[in-house]
Amino acid sequence: METIIYVTSVKIKKAMMYLTLQSEQQLNPSSITLICKNEISPAAVSLDFTVSHTDKTVIQTCIDTSLLRLRTDDWELSVSMENRTFAAVLDSHIRASLILFSYKITSGQNFLFFPMGGPCHKFLLRCRPISKYDGISTQLKELAAFALSRLLKPFWKKKKIWLIYEKYSSSAQDNGFYFFQYCMEQLPPQRRRQIYFILDRSSAQWSDVQQYKKQVLPFMSFRHILYLLLADLYVASDARLHAFAWKPMPNLISREINRHDIFFLQHGVLGLKRVENLFGKDGASPMTYFAVSSEAEQHIVTEYFGYDKAHAPIVGLARWDVLENKADPEEKKILVMPTWRSWLEDKDDDFFCRSEYYQTYMNLFQNKELLSLLEKTHTKMIFYIHPKLKEFINTFHAESSLIQLVSFGQCALNQLIMECSMLITDYSSVCWDVYYLEKPVVFYQFDHELYEKTNGSYLDMEHDLFGDRCIQETQLISCIEHYIQTDFCEKEEYKKMRKDLFAFRDHNNCKRICDFIDKNR
Repeated sequence: METIIYVTSVKIKKAMMYLTLQSEQQLNPSSITLICKNEISPAAVSLDFTVSHTDKTVIQTCIDTSLLRLRTDDWELSVSMENRTFAAVLDSHIRASLILFSYKITSGQNFLFFPMGGPCHKFLLRCRPISKYDGISTQLKELAAFALSRLLKPFWKKKKIWLIYEKYSSSAQDNGFYFFQYCMEQLPPQRRRQIYFILDRSSAQWSDVQQYKKQVLPFMSFRHILYLLLADLYVASDARLHAFAWKPMPNLISREINRHDIFFLQHGVLGLKRVENLFGKDGASPMTYFAVSSEAEQHIVTEYFGYDKAHAPIVGLARWDVLENKADPEEKKILVMPTWRSWLEDKDDDFFCRSEYYQTYMNLFQNKELLSLLEKTHTKMIFYIHPKLKEFINTFHAESSLIQLVSFGQCALNQLIMECSMLITDYSSVCWDVYYLEKPVVFYQFDHELYEKTNGSYLDMEHDLFGDRCIQETQLISCIEHYIQTDFCEKEEYKKMRKDLFAFRDHNNCKRICDFIDKNR
Protein backbone atom coordinates (compact mmCIF):
# COMPACT_ATOMS: atom_id res chain seq x y z
CA MET A 1 0.00 0.00 0.00
CA GLU A 2 1.26 3.45 -0.95
CA THR A 3 2.10 5.63 2.03
CA ILE A 4 0.08 8.85 2.00
CA ILE A 5 0.02 11.29 4.87
CA TYR A 6 -2.99 13.59 4.80
CA VAL A 7 -3.50 16.93 6.50
CA THR A 8 -6.98 16.50 7.97
CA SER A 9 -7.28 19.56 10.20
CA VAL A 10 -5.95 23.13 10.21
CA LYS A 11 -6.60 25.48 13.13
CA ILE A 12 -5.21 28.97 13.60
CA LYS A 13 -4.67 30.86 16.83
CA LYS A 14 -2.79 34.14 16.60
CA ALA A 15 0.61 33.31 15.04
CA MET A 16 0.24 29.55 15.51
CA MET A 17 -1.04 27.07 12.92
CA TYR A 18 -2.05 23.73 14.42
CA LEU A 19 -2.10 20.74 12.07
CA THR A 20 -3.46 17.21 12.32
CA LEU A 21 -1.94 14.64 9.99
CA GLN A 22 -3.26 11.12 9.43
CA SER A 23 -2.24 7.97 7.60
CA GLU A 24 -4.01 4.65 7.15
CA GLN A 25 -0.70 2.91 7.90
CA GLN A 26 1.11 2.47 11.16
CA LEU A 27 3.91 5.05 10.97
CA ASN A 28 6.63 6.19 13.34
CA PRO A 29 8.05 9.45 12.02
CA SER A 30 11.51 10.47 13.14
CA SER A 31 11.13 14.15 12.24
CA ILE A 32 8.79 16.68 10.68
CA THR A 33 10.32 19.60 8.84
CA LEU A 34 8.96 22.73 7.23
CA ILE A 35 11.06 23.24 4.10
CA CYS A 36 11.22 26.45 2.09
CA LYS A 37 10.97 25.69 -1.65
CA ASN A 38 13.39 28.44 -2.68
CA GLU A 39 16.32 27.12 -4.70
CA ILE A 40 18.42 30.24 -4.24
CA SER A 41 17.71 30.83 -0.57
CA PRO A 42 16.60 27.50 1.00
CA ALA A 43 15.59 27.16 4.62
CA ALA A 44 14.23 24.49 6.94
CA VAL A 45 12.55 24.50 10.35
CA SER A 46 12.15 21.41 12.53
CA LEU A 47 8.71 21.03 14.15
CA ASP A 48 7.72 19.40 17.42
CA PHE A 49 5.08 16.69 17.09
CA THR A 50 3.22 13.91 18.87
CA VAL A 51 2.09 10.57 17.47
CA SER A 52 -0.79 8.31 18.47
CA HIS A 53 -1.94 5.01 16.98
CA THR A 54 -5.41 3.53 16.73
CA ASP A 55 -6.50 2.03 13.46
CA LYS A 56 -4.66 5.01 11.96
CA THR A 57 -1.56 7.02 12.65
CA VAL A 58 -2.46 10.47 13.97
CA ILE A 59 0.22 13.17 14.13
CA GLN A 60 -0.21 16.51 15.87
CA THR A 61 2.16 19.36 15.09
CA CYS A 62 2.16 23.14 14.92
CA ILE A 63 3.90 25.93 13.03
CA ASP A 64 4.91 29.11 14.80
CA THR A 65 4.83 31.61 11.92
CA SER A 66 6.52 34.27 14.07
CA LEU A 67 9.74 32.27 13.67
CA LEU A 68 9.57 32.27 9.85
CA ARG A 69 11.15 34.90 7.65
CA LEU A 70 8.90 37.59 6.20
CA ARG A 71 9.45 37.29 2.47
CA THR A 72 7.67 35.68 -0.45
CA ASP A 73 8.19 31.96 0.05
CA ASP A 74 6.36 28.63 -0.18
CA TRP A 75 6.97 26.10 2.58
CA GLU A 76 6.34 22.34 2.28
CA LEU A 77 5.72 19.92 5.14
CA SER A 78 8.07 16.94 5.04
CA VAL A 79 7.61 13.85 7.24
CA SER A 80 10.71 11.65 7.62
CA MET A 81 10.80 7.94 8.55
CA GLU A 82 13.96 5.87 8.47
CA ASN A 83 15.42 6.55 5.03
CA ARG A 84 12.26 7.91 3.43
CA THR A 85 10.48 11.26 3.43
CA PHE A 86 6.90 12.07 2.51
CA ALA A 87 5.18 15.34 1.65
CA ALA A 88 1.95 15.94 3.53
CA VAL A 89 -1.13 16.11 1.28
CA LEU A 90 -4.39 18.01 1.87
CA ASP A 91 -7.45 15.76 2.08
CA SER A 92 -10.60 16.70 0.17
CA HIS A 93 -12.37 18.08 3.25
CA ILE A 94 -9.55 20.50 4.01
CA ARG A 95 -9.24 21.57 0.37
CA ALA A 96 -12.90 22.58 0.41
CA SER A 97 -12.55 24.34 3.76
CA LEU A 98 -9.59 26.40 2.57
CA ILE A 99 -11.66 27.65 -0.37
CA LEU A 100 -14.79 28.50 1.62
CA PHE A 101 -13.23 29.93 4.77
CA SER A 102 -10.39 32.28 5.57
CA TYR A 103 -7.32 30.57 7.03
CA LYS A 104 -4.70 33.28 7.32
CA ILE A 105 -2.20 34.77 9.73
CA THR A 106 -1.19 38.40 9.46
CA SER A 107 2.44 38.89 10.37
CA GLY A 108 3.92 42.30 10.95
CA GLN A 109 2.10 44.97 8.99
CA ASN A 110 2.48 43.75 5.45
CA PHE A 111 2.69 39.95 5.25
CA LEU A 112 0.29 37.02 5.20
CA PHE A 113 0.77 33.34 5.92
CA PHE A 114 -1.88 30.96 4.62
CA PRO A 115 -2.16 27.22 3.83
CA MET A 116 -2.96 26.10 0.30
CA GLY A 117 -2.71 23.16 -2.04
CA GLY A 118 0.37 22.83 -4.22
CA PRO A 119 1.06 20.35 -7.06
CA CYS A 120 -0.76 17.04 -6.42
CA HIS A 121 -2.55 18.73 -3.47
CA LYS A 122 0.63 18.95 -1.39
CA PHE A 123 0.33 21.11 1.72
CA LEU A 124 1.98 24.48 1.16
CA LEU A 125 2.32 27.33 3.60
CA ARG A 126 2.61 30.50 1.54
CA CYS A 127 4.08 33.75 2.76
CA ARG A 128 3.67 36.91 0.71
CA PRO A 129 2.93 40.63 1.09
CA ILE A 130 -0.70 41.58 1.74
CA SER A 131 -2.52 42.77 -1.39
CA LYS A 132 -5.62 44.89 -1.82
CA TYR A 133 -7.48 41.76 -2.96
CA ASP A 134 -7.16 39.91 0.36
CA GLY A 135 -10.24 41.47 1.94
CA ILE A 136 -13.78 40.18 2.42
CA SER A 137 -15.13 42.33 -0.43
CA THR A 138 -13.09 40.39 -3.00
CA GLN A 139 -14.17 37.09 -1.45
CA LEU A 140 -17.86 38.06 -1.67
CA LYS A 141 -17.37 39.21 -5.26
CA GLU A 142 -15.80 35.85 -6.13
CA LEU A 143 -18.64 33.87 -4.56
CA ALA A 144 -21.31 35.96 -6.29
CA ALA A 145 -19.58 35.65 -9.69
CA PHE A 146 -19.17 31.91 -9.24
CA ALA A 147 -22.85 31.44 -8.37
CA LEU A 148 -24.05 33.58 -11.31
CA SER A 149 -21.73 31.80 -13.74
CA ARG A 150 -23.38 28.50 -12.88
CA LEU A 151 -26.75 29.95 -13.90
CA LEU A 152 -25.49 31.62 -17.08
CA LYS A 153 -23.09 28.98 -18.39
CA PRO A 154 -25.66 26.86 -20.29
CA PHE A 155 -26.79 29.98 -22.19
CA TRP A 156 -23.30 31.37 -22.84
CA LYS A 157 -21.67 28.32 -24.37
CA LYS A 158 -22.40 29.50 -27.91
CA LYS A 159 -20.98 32.99 -27.36
CA LYS A 160 -17.39 31.71 -27.77
CA ILE A 161 -15.91 34.50 -25.65
CA TRP A 162 -12.17 35.15 -25.87
CA LEU A 163 -10.35 36.86 -23.00
CA ILE A 164 -7.03 38.46 -23.89
CA TYR A 165 -4.45 39.65 -21.37
CA GLU A 166 -0.75 40.12 -20.59
CA LYS A 167 1.55 39.68 -17.59
CA TYR A 168 -0.40 40.29 -14.34
CA SER A 169 -3.12 41.93 -16.50
CA SER A 170 -1.14 45.12 -15.86
CA SER A 171 -0.06 46.18 -19.35
CA ALA A 172 -1.27 46.62 -22.92
CA GLN A 173 1.98 46.72 -24.87
CA ASP A 174 2.82 43.11 -25.69
CA ASN A 175 1.51 40.30 -27.88
CA GLY A 176 -1.83 40.29 -26.07
CA PHE A 177 -2.66 43.92 -26.86
CA TYR A 178 -1.55 43.77 -30.49
CA PHE A 179 -3.64 40.67 -31.08
CA PHE A 180 -6.60 42.37 -29.37
CA GLN A 181 -6.07 45.48 -31.50
CA TYR A 182 -6.08 43.32 -34.65
CA CYS A 183 -9.38 41.70 -33.57
CA MET A 184 -10.99 45.09 -32.84
CA GLU A 185 -9.95 46.57 -36.18
CA GLN A 186 -10.14 43.64 -38.57
CA LEU A 187 -12.93 41.30 -37.40
CA PRO A 188 -16.67 41.82 -38.10
CA PRO A 189 -18.61 43.82 -35.45
CA GLN A 190 -20.56 40.80 -34.21
CA ARG A 191 -17.35 38.84 -33.60
CA ARG A 192 -15.62 41.81 -31.93
CA ARG A 193 -18.34 41.94 -29.30
CA GLN A 194 -17.25 38.50 -28.09
CA ILE A 195 -13.61 39.46 -27.51
CA TYR A 196 -12.37 41.27 -24.38
CA PHE A 197 -9.11 42.61 -23.00
CA ILE A 198 -8.35 42.51 -19.26
CA LEU A 199 -6.45 45.47 -17.83
CA ASP A 200 -5.81 46.98 -14.42
CA ARG A 201 -7.14 50.55 -14.13
CA SER A 202 -3.77 51.59 -12.67
CA SER A 203 -1.92 50.52 -15.84
CA ALA A 204 0.02 53.20 -17.69
CA GLN A 205 -1.79 52.03 -20.84
CA TRP A 206 -5.33 52.34 -19.39
CA SER A 207 -6.09 55.53 -21.33
CA ASP A 208 -4.65 53.99 -24.52
CA VAL A 209 -7.26 51.20 -24.60
CA GLN A 210 -10.28 53.41 -23.97
CA GLN A 211 -10.92 53.58 -27.71
CA TYR A 212 -12.12 49.98 -27.24
CA LYS A 213 -13.81 50.79 -23.93
CA LYS A 214 -16.78 48.44 -24.26
CA GLN A 215 -14.45 45.49 -24.79
CA VAL A 216 -12.06 46.27 -21.92
CA LEU A 217 -12.67 44.54 -18.57
CA PRO A 218 -11.29 46.37 -15.53
CA PHE A 219 -9.09 43.95 -13.62
CA MET A 220 -10.79 42.30 -10.61
CA SER A 221 -14.14 43.92 -11.36
CA PHE A 222 -17.21 41.74 -10.91
CA ARG A 223 -17.66 41.59 -14.69
CA HIS A 224 -14.03 40.54 -15.14
CA ILE A 225 -14.32 37.68 -12.64
CA LEU A 226 -17.63 36.55 -14.15
CA TYR A 227 -16.22 36.50 -17.69
CA LEU A 228 -13.19 34.54 -16.50
CA LEU A 229 -15.59 31.76 -15.61
CA LEU A 230 -17.72 32.00 -18.76
CA ALA A 231 -15.03 32.43 -21.44
CA ASP A 232 -14.45 29.77 -24.07
CA LEU A 233 -10.75 30.57 -24.50
CA TYR A 234 -7.99 32.63 -22.92
CA VAL A 235 -5.53 34.21 -25.37
CA ALA A 236 -2.51 35.47 -23.48
CA SER A 237 1.19 36.23 -23.40
CA ASP A 238 1.50 34.57 -20.00
CA ALA A 239 -0.01 31.82 -17.86
CA ARG A 240 -3.68 31.43 -16.94
CA LEU A 241 -3.31 32.81 -13.43
CA HIS A 242 -2.01 36.16 -14.74
CA ALA A 243 -5.67 36.80 -15.55
CA PHE A 244 -6.45 36.96 -11.82
CA ALA A 245 -5.09 38.34 -8.55
CA TRP A 246 -1.50 37.11 -8.22
CA LYS A 247 -0.83 34.34 -5.70
CA PRO A 248 -4.31 34.54 -4.17
CA MET A 249 -5.54 32.71 -1.12
CA PRO A 250 -7.43 29.48 -1.97
CA ASN A 251 -10.58 30.37 -3.87
CA LEU A 252 -13.16 28.99 -6.30
CA ILE A 253 -12.07 31.19 -9.21
CA SER A 254 -8.43 30.04 -9.51
CA ARG A 255 -9.53 26.43 -9.66
CA GLU A 256 -11.88 27.19 -12.56
CA ILE A 257 -9.31 29.33 -14.36
CA ASN A 258 -6.87 26.42 -14.38
CA ARG A 259 -9.44 24.29 -16.23
CA HIS A 260 -9.83 26.72 -19.14
CA ASP A 261 -8.29 26.27 -22.57
CA ILE A 262 -5.63 28.82 -23.46
CA PHE A 263 -3.83 29.90 -26.62
CA PHE A 264 -0.36 30.92 -25.51
CA LEU A 265 0.82 33.93 -27.51
CA GLN A 266 4.15 33.79 -25.66
CA HIS A 267 6.02 36.72 -24.21
CA GLY A 268 9.00 36.08 -26.45
CA VAL A 269 10.73 33.45 -28.55
CA LEU A 270 12.03 30.41 -26.69
CA GLY A 271 15.72 29.73 -26.68
CA LEU A 272 17.71 31.46 -23.95
CA LYS A 273 15.75 30.33 -20.91
CA ARG A 274 14.50 26.84 -20.07
CA VAL A 275 10.85 27.02 -19.03
CA GLU A 276 9.44 23.57 -19.79
CA ASN A 277 8.98 23.02 -16.03
CA LEU A 278 6.57 25.96 -16.17
CA PHE A 279 4.94 25.90 -19.62
CA GLY A 280 5.54 22.28 -20.62
CA LYS A 281 2.66 19.86 -21.12
CA ASP A 282 3.46 18.37 -17.70
CA GLY A 283 4.63 21.67 -16.20
CA ALA A 284 3.09 23.93 -13.57
CA SER A 285 1.23 26.00 -16.21
CA PRO A 286 0.55 23.78 -19.24
CA MET A 287 -0.93 25.35 -22.35
CA THR A 288 -3.58 24.16 -24.80
CA TYR A 289 -2.02 25.79 -27.86
CA PHE A 290 1.52 27.17 -28.10
CA ALA A 291 2.43 29.81 -30.70
CA VAL A 292 5.90 29.48 -32.24
CA SER A 293 7.84 31.48 -34.82
CA SER A 294 9.90 28.94 -36.73
CA GLU A 295 10.53 25.27 -37.25
CA ALA A 296 13.51 25.59 -34.90
CA GLU A 297 11.31 26.90 -32.09
CA GLN A 298 8.62 24.33 -32.86
CA HIS A 299 11.28 21.65 -32.41
CA ILE A 300 12.04 23.00 -28.92
CA VAL A 301 8.34 22.87 -28.01
CA THR A 302 7.86 19.32 -29.28
CA GLU A 303 11.19 18.00 -28.00
CA TYR A 304 11.33 19.58 -24.54
CA PHE A 305 7.77 20.68 -23.76
CA GLY A 306 5.88 17.57 -24.91
CA TYR A 307 3.40 19.21 -27.31
CA ASP A 308 2.63 17.83 -30.76
CA LYS A 309 3.00 20.00 -33.86
CA ALA A 310 -0.77 20.36 -34.19
CA HIS A 311 -0.85 22.25 -30.87
CA ALA A 312 2.28 24.32 -31.60
CA PRO A 313 1.41 26.23 -34.79
CA ILE A 314 4.08 28.28 -36.57
CA VAL A 315 2.35 31.66 -36.63
CA GLY A 316 4.86 34.22 -35.30
CA LEU A 317 4.51 36.79 -32.51
CA ALA A 318 1.54 39.16 -32.67
CA ARG A 319 3.55 42.27 -31.81
CA TRP A 320 5.87 41.78 -34.79
CA ASP A 321 3.01 42.87 -37.08
CA VAL A 322 3.54 46.48 -36.03
CA LEU A 323 7.33 46.43 -35.79
CA GLU A 324 9.23 48.76 -38.07
CA ASN A 325 12.70 50.20 -37.90
CA LYS A 326 12.37 53.78 -36.64
CA ALA A 327 16.00 54.24 -35.67
CA ASP A 328 17.22 57.76 -36.43
CA PRO A 329 20.88 57.90 -37.60
CA GLU A 330 21.04 61.41 -36.13
CA GLU A 331 19.83 60.24 -32.71
CA LYS A 332 21.81 57.14 -31.79
CA LYS A 333 20.25 55.05 -29.00
CA ILE A 334 21.62 51.91 -27.37
CA LEU A 335 18.90 49.97 -25.55
CA VAL A 336 20.14 48.00 -22.53
CA MET A 337 17.54 45.48 -21.44
CA PRO A 338 18.67 42.59 -19.23
CA THR A 339 16.24 39.94 -18.12
CA TRP A 340 15.27 39.33 -14.51
CA ARG A 341 17.08 37.04 -12.10
CA SER A 342 14.99 34.52 -10.15
CA TRP A 343 17.36 34.80 -7.19
CA LEU A 344 16.67 38.56 -6.90
CA GLU A 345 12.88 38.53 -7.10
CA ASP A 346 11.06 39.65 -3.92
CA LYS A 347 14.30 40.68 -2.19
CA ASP A 348 14.83 43.95 -0.32
CA ASP A 349 16.87 46.89 -1.62
CA ASP A 350 19.88 46.06 0.52
CA PHE A 351 20.10 42.50 -0.82
CA PHE A 352 19.61 43.71 -4.38
CA CYS A 353 22.30 46.38 -4.12
CA ARG A 354 24.85 43.78 -2.99
CA SER A 355 24.09 41.51 -5.96
CA GLU A 356 26.43 41.00 -8.92
CA TYR A 357 23.61 42.11 -11.23
CA TYR A 358 23.33 45.54 -9.61
CA GLN A 359 27.06 46.05 -9.17
CA THR A 360 27.78 45.11 -12.78
CA TYR A 361 25.37 47.62 -14.27
CA MET A 362 26.33 50.37 -11.85
CA ASN A 363 29.98 49.83 -12.82
CA LEU A 364 28.98 50.05 -16.48
CA PHE A 365 27.10 53.33 -15.98
CA GLN A 366 30.19 54.79 -14.26
CA ASN A 367 32.76 53.45 -16.72
CA LYS A 368 34.82 56.46 -17.80
CA GLU A 369 35.71 54.93 -21.18
CA LEU A 370 32.02 54.33 -21.92
CA LEU A 371 30.97 57.80 -20.77
CA SER A 372 33.66 59.38 -22.94
CA LEU A 373 32.57 57.27 -25.93
CA LEU A 374 28.91 58.25 -25.50
CA GLU A 375 29.84 61.91 -25.10
CA LYS A 376 32.16 61.94 -28.12
CA THR A 377 29.67 60.22 -30.42
CA HIS A 378 26.47 61.85 -29.02
CA THR A 379 24.99 58.44 -28.25
CA LYS A 380 22.31 57.80 -25.66
CA MET A 381 22.09 54.64 -23.55
CA ILE A 382 18.64 53.62 -22.30
CA PHE A 383 18.46 51.12 -19.43
CA TYR A 384 15.06 49.38 -19.26
CA ILE A 385 14.61 47.24 -16.17
CA HIS A 386 12.59 44.01 -16.29
CA PRO A 387 9.02 44.25 -14.86
CA LYS A 388 9.81 41.66 -12.17
CA LEU A 389 12.59 43.94 -10.87
CA LYS A 390 10.88 47.29 -11.50
CA GLU A 391 10.70 48.15 -7.80
CA PHE A 392 14.51 48.41 -7.81
CA ILE A 393 14.78 51.03 -10.57
CA ASN A 394 15.29 53.79 -7.99
CA THR A 395 18.38 52.06 -6.60
CA PHE A 396 20.15 52.77 -9.89
CA HIS A 397 21.61 56.16 -10.72
CA ALA A 398 23.65 57.59 -13.53
CA GLU A 399 25.59 60.85 -13.43
CA SER A 400 25.59 61.29 -17.19
CA SER A 401 22.49 62.72 -18.88
CA LEU A 402 23.27 60.39 -21.79
CA ILE A 403 22.29 57.39 -19.67
CA GLN A 404 18.53 57.18 -19.13
CA LEU A 405 16.94 54.83 -16.59
CA VAL A 406 13.46 53.65 -17.59
CA SER A 407 11.04 51.68 -15.45
CA PHE A 408 8.54 49.13 -16.77
CA GLY A 409 5.45 50.89 -18.09
CA GLN A 410 7.13 54.30 -18.29
CA CYS A 411 7.67 53.95 -22.05
CA ALA A 412 6.09 51.60 -24.57
CA LEU A 413 8.57 48.77 -25.04
CA ASN A 414 7.74 48.37 -28.71
CA GLN A 415 8.61 52.02 -29.26
CA LEU A 416 11.98 51.63 -27.56
CA ILE A 417 12.73 48.56 -29.68
CA MET A 418 11.81 50.32 -32.92
CA GLU A 419 13.73 53.50 -32.11
CA CYS A 420 16.95 51.92 -30.79
CA SER A 421 20.08 51.57 -32.89
CA MET A 422 21.20 48.36 -31.18
CA LEU A 423 20.43 46.19 -28.17
CA ILE A 424 22.52 45.02 -25.24
CA THR A 425 20.87 42.20 -23.35
CA ASP A 426 21.88 39.02 -21.57
CA TYR A 427 19.27 36.26 -21.88
CA SER A 428 16.12 38.27 -22.63
CA SER A 429 13.86 37.18 -25.49
CA VAL A 430 13.64 40.85 -26.54
CA CYS A 431 16.76 40.07 -28.57
CA TRP A 432 14.53 38.37 -31.18
CA ASP A 433 12.48 41.55 -31.71
CA VAL A 434 15.57 43.65 -32.33
CA TYR A 435 17.11 40.96 -34.52
CA TYR A 436 13.83 40.81 -36.48
CA LEU A 437 14.42 44.50 -37.33
CA GLU A 438 17.94 43.73 -38.60
CA LYS A 439 19.68 45.62 -35.83
CA PRO A 440 22.80 44.41 -34.00
CA VAL A 441 22.38 42.53 -30.73
CA VAL A 442 25.11 42.15 -28.09
CA PHE A 443 24.79 39.57 -25.29
CA TYR A 444 26.42 40.68 -22.04
CA GLN A 445 26.52 37.44 -20.03
CA PHE A 446 28.71 38.26 -17.04
CA ASP A 447 26.93 35.73 -14.79
CA HIS A 448 26.48 32.95 -17.35
CA GLU A 449 27.65 30.16 -15.04
CA LEU A 450 25.07 30.98 -12.36
CA TYR A 451 22.39 31.52 -15.01
CA GLU A 452 23.08 28.16 -16.66
CA LYS A 453 22.90 26.51 -13.24
CA THR A 454 19.59 28.11 -12.21
CA ASN A 455 17.79 28.59 -15.55
CA GLY A 456 19.60 26.87 -18.40
CA SER A 457 19.16 27.41 -22.11
CA TYR A 458 18.00 25.54 -25.22
CA LEU A 459 20.79 27.17 -27.24
CA ASP A 460 24.53 26.74 -27.10
CA MET A 461 25.54 30.17 -25.78
CA GLU A 462 28.99 29.93 -27.33
CA HIS A 463 27.92 29.00 -30.86
CA ASP A 464 24.19 29.62 -31.47
CA LEU A 465 23.76 33.30 -30.60
CA PHE A 466 23.01 35.77 -33.39
CA GLY A 467 25.15 38.53 -31.88
CA ASP A 468 28.45 39.19 -30.13
CA ARG A 469 28.84 37.55 -26.72
CA CYS A 470 30.65 39.49 -23.98
CA ILE A 471 31.62 38.22 -20.54
CA GLN A 472 33.81 41.10 -19.38
CA GLU A 473 33.04 44.81 -19.26
CA THR A 474 36.09 45.62 -21.39
CA GLN A 475 34.76 43.32 -24.14
CA LEU A 476 31.40 45.06 -24.01
CA ILE A 477 32.89 48.57 -24.30
CA SER A 478 34.97 47.45 -27.27
CA CYS A 479 31.87 45.95 -28.90
CA ILE A 480 29.85 49.12 -28.37
CA GLU A 481 32.62 51.19 -29.91
CA HIS A 482 32.75 48.90 -32.97
CA TYR A 483 29.04 49.25 -33.68
CA ILE A 484 29.01 53.01 -33.17
CA GLN A 485 31.92 53.35 -35.60
CA THR A 486 30.19 51.14 -38.21
CA ASP A 487 26.84 52.99 -37.94
CA PHE A 488 25.28 49.99 -36.18
CA CYS A 489 25.55 47.62 -39.14
CA GLU A 490 25.03 43.93 -38.43
CA LYS A 491 27.92 41.58 -38.96
CA GLU A 492 27.48 39.32 -41.98
CA GLU A 493 27.72 36.12 -39.95
CA TYR A 494 24.64 37.07 -37.96
CA LYS A 495 22.64 38.24 -40.99
CA LYS A 496 22.88 34.76 -42.51
CA MET A 497 21.21 33.14 -39.50
CA ARG A 498 17.94 35.10 -39.84
CA LYS A 499 16.30 32.93 -42.52
CA ASP A 500 16.35 29.89 -40.20
CA LEU A 501 15.04 31.76 -37.15
CA PHE A 502 11.92 33.40 -38.59
CA ALA A 503 9.35 31.55 -40.69
CA PHE A 504 7.48 34.77 -41.51
CA ARG A 505 8.28 38.47 -41.70
CA ASP A 506 5.10 39.53 -43.52
CA HIS A 507 3.09 41.34 -40.79
CA ASN A 508 0.35 38.71 -40.92
CA ASN A 509 1.02 36.94 -37.62
CA CYS A 510 -2.22 38.11 -35.95
CA LYS A 511 -4.24 36.87 -38.91
CA ARG A 512 -2.55 33.46 -38.73
CA ILE A 513 -3.27 33.26 -34.98
CA CYS A 514 -6.90 34.23 -35.49
CA ASP A 515 -7.35 31.77 -38.36
CA PHE A 516 -5.80 28.97 -36.33
CA ILE A 517 -8.08 29.58 -33.34
CA ASP A 518 -11.20 29.78 -35.51
CA LYS A 519 -10.26 26.53 -37.24
CA ASN A 520 -9.51 24.66 -34.00
CA ARG A 521 -12.35 25.91 -31.78
